[in-house]
Amino acid sequence: MTQTIENLVSETVELTGAPPPEVLRADAPVLDARAIAEVSRDEDEPIYLVGLIGGKDVGKSSLVNALVGKEITKRTSFGEGTHTVIAYAHERAVEPLRGLLNREVPGRFSIVAHDVDALSRQVLLDLPDIDSHWQEHVQLTRRMLRHMLFPIWIQSVEKYADQQPQQLLQQVAQGNDPANFLFCLNKADQLVAREGAHAAAELRDDYARRLAGALKLGAEPRVHLISAIDPGAFDLPELKRTLSRQKSGDAVGRSVALAGTRRRRSLINWLEDQKLSDRAQRAQRMLREAEELTAARLAEPLLDEVVPRLTGDPSYRLSIVEPVTHARLSRWPIVNVIQTTLSPLMSLVRKSLTPASGANTDAPVDVRWLAERVKTTFAQLRQFDSSVAQHYANRKLWDDYPADAASNELSRAMSATLARQRELAMASIGRKRGFAEVVAAPVRWLLTIGAILWFPLVQPILERILLGNLRPTVHDIAVVIVPLLGSSYLLQSVSFLVIWFVALWMFLRWDASRRVNRLIERWDQAPPDSDASLAGACVRWIDDLLEPLRAHVDRASGLAKRVDELRKERKEDAA
Repeated sequence: MTQTIENLVSETVELTGAPPPEVLRADAPVLDARAIAEVSRDEDEPIYLVGLIGGKDVGKSSLVNALVGKEITKRTSFGEGTHTVIAYAHERAVEPLRGLLNREVPGRFSIVAHDVDALSRQVLLDLPDIDSHWQEHVQLTRRMLRHMLFPIWIQSVEKYADQQPQQLLQQVAQGNDPANFLFCLNKADQLVAREGAHAAAELRDDYARRLAGALKLGAEPRVHLISAIDPGAFDLPELKRTLSRQKSGDAVGRSVALAGTRRRRSLINWLEDQKLSDRAQRAQRMLREAEELTAARLAEPLLDEVVPRLTGDPSYRLSIVEPVTHARLSRWPIVNVIQTTLSPLMSLVRKSLTPASGANTDAPVDVRWLAERVKTTFAQLRQFDSSVAQHYANRKLWDDYPADAASNELSRAMSATLARQRELAMASIGRKRGFAEVVAAPVRWLLTIGAILWFPLVQPILERILLGNLRPTVHDIAVVIVPLLGSSYLLQSVSFLVIWFVALWMFLRWDASRRVNRLIERWDQAPPDSDASLAGACVRWIDDLLEPLRAHVDRASGLAKRVDELRKERKEDAA
């Protein structure tokens, strides 16, 4: 669960650019449960750290000595104060503890061993001042807080209202539950001597209210009113009894679980503070504005002017009809000769149509015109929302080069679509295969070679036979054949065959053009995802231009939804 939330936080940081939560910073003074496991000798008997956290001259060293019952750390009321980590640990815990301290604060610690078996798993630490002028001292304390499950927060009656300790306490509480903390107000004897016991009680209550406000607690925490120089007075005996009873493995496990819950709550609070739902709504508004702007400035001119002008241009249709017709007529005997003979003429016709119409199938769109449109469109969009620049950081479409590149992409896409249309037309009309070819081949031979045999020779001979005027004699056969070989008849037959084959050539071209026009109409009505639709190529190109914004909307909406689900789970758990 925690890893899932941390992944969600990482994605949110990447999306929003917001600084990560304090609890995830590498140098944050936040409890690290994995660090506890590293020093645990046994899962049933884990070592745990108890440390005194406080500012200079609040009596930390005196309190440590009072809790231990002997002087293990020197009192420092002047100079740099406590500047190393002093550990009071059982002799069996010394080695694993030394490994931890060598890694975290190398050369800046000392260990005082004891043989009190009742405290074999508890390690008591005296740490440098958290308000020290020496930054290195503060860093030592912050690093050790990452391993400290049970901090003891100690303040003096003179410094209990200082803001710096409260700020550090708030940071620590992001990764550890306040139920694991102990709060002490030291030097109560001085206040009582000056103003009486009621003043000390009022000060303790005020300190408790401040702690509840800083930690956002529903109830005020218990504050131990103590005097480190008078171990038998106030609440110090009770505090000593509490710390003289080491916690069981189950109790440590429950405290670790509380700390983990607090850490997750801090991360969820950070996620809620990012207002991802509002970000998602703003992203959707930005996307709608971008869609409306690109529709008005790019889609409408392309779909209403450029594409209709191209598809209605004779040269465009001829660019599809010609290869289809050539492939189709190349299988017709005799007719293919006419096609080959007239191909140069058709090429001249196609070239003459291009400048007259202004269309160019090799460059279907005016790249310069389109690039200017792209630049002005996205410049206006960036003015509408400055965050657009972040989404297009690697493709600044308001600049010349990216806009030119985008325009060339559409030109290439439309050229590829035209090539795809030719391929489809060729497959559908120009090249027949299978059963259709088996049926069509005899028909082609009948209408070509059959016509050459039928009209000049077969038909006249069959006509004489049917009239009954032909007898199987050489004379009668010669009477039939000789006229067929005469110049006038041959000229008449050749003229008729020329008309026949030209008519057949023209019919086949007309039929091919008719079928291509039907295909073009079908492509014009095809959905945008069709790879043969010129309008679809334009729509897909515009979608590609807006893809960074759509991706941002999808990510923002997805993150907002996941945060809402976490919030619901949190409410259910609380209930």
